[in-house]
Amino acid sequence: MKSIFPVFFWAFLTIFFLGGTDVRSAVKEMPPSQYFPIYDYQNDWLVYSSQYKNYVPYSQETNEDTRFVSLYIDLVKNRKYALLLKTESESYLFLEGALQNKVTENQWQKISIDSLYKIYKKDELLLTIYGSSPGIADKNLLLCNEKKTSEAGIIENTRSSFINIKPISFTPFGNFAALSLLILLILNAWIFNVNPLSFLRLINPFEFFNNDPRDQLSKINKAYSNTVIFFVVIIAMLMSYVVIYFSASNLNIFSLSTILSERTNTLQLMRDFSILSILFFVLIYFKYVCMVLAGNMLNLDKQVDIIFIKLIQSSYLFYVLVFLLVLMMSTNHINLTAETRPYASLPFVSFYLGRFIAL
Repeated sequence: MKSIFPVFFWAFLTIFFLGGTDVRSAVKEMPPSQYFPIYDYQNDWLVYSSQYKNYVPYSQETNEDTRFVSLYIDLVKNRKYALLLKTESESYLFLEGALQNKVTENQWQKISIDSLYKIYKKDELLLTIYGSSPGIADKNLLLCNEKKTSEAGIIENTRSSFINIKPISFTPFGNFAALSLLILLILNAWIFNVNPLSFLRLINPFEFFNNDPRDQLSKINKAYSNTVIFFVVIIAMLMSYVVIYFSASNLNIFSLSTILSERTNTLQLMRDFSILSILFFVLIYFKYVCMVLAGNMLNLDKQVDIIFIKLIQSSYLFYVLVFLLVLMMSTNHINLTAETRPYASLPFVSFYLGRFIAL
């Protein structure tokens, strides 16, 4: 029973944050109400490679500065549907390499698939967007079904009676998120099974404010004990996941994207995850060594373990919350926009400043 408790604990939190969302929440930005989203092309963008003389999948790492992005539209399979295009910056639309029109920023533009098929008489069409802002973060292209007036009322009345089932599209980042969650659940369950008393006290936020010298966590948990070491491993993994998500959202923290791969498949993401986890683990214990040296010089060596345990405890609680929030955003394909990126570091600055004052 002890080993099952943390699994239920994490599963409850995950379901609480991730459960109950509509199928359409997978779309980055919902179209106008008269359209029903069928497919999001966010992961289908291509760029032209002069090396291969052909179009290759867009890579966030190598193509983040490109202003031209393209994709192929199947005109036969998607007839009766419409494309909805929206950009957050001034852009231009090209079809088969020919300029069509200027795309007004932050406004949806409708493109009829049937009209394209009648004009071009082709099974597949190359669509290209040139934007003043590089990358694909500010570009949205959806395949939608336009609701008729009579159909809209039927859909609203029957939505509660029918289950809307759609095939789930698995992405490399989605697989990586699932594997990361599974690893973290296993580690937490293992720690609880080995040392349940220490685990429960370490995840208790009230223990952080416990200043009773006779009842400190450092008396039963040293910085080099197994429980604390594995807590540091979990913290390093949580930090790594957050950094990879931010890097995928064009937010380069501490220039760590220079050591990351192109993240085109799950194995590369897991490799980056492992490298960053090792790096953060080493840095945390390097900080502990510096604290020990400073404590010896200032005759505060007895306080070092107490402060370090509180640092580990608070970091665990904070990054668990951030991990769940980021997991919810990545699962629902919610990326940081250009407007929100400058504020992404605000929770971290507030946390570290508040912890410094508290200690």
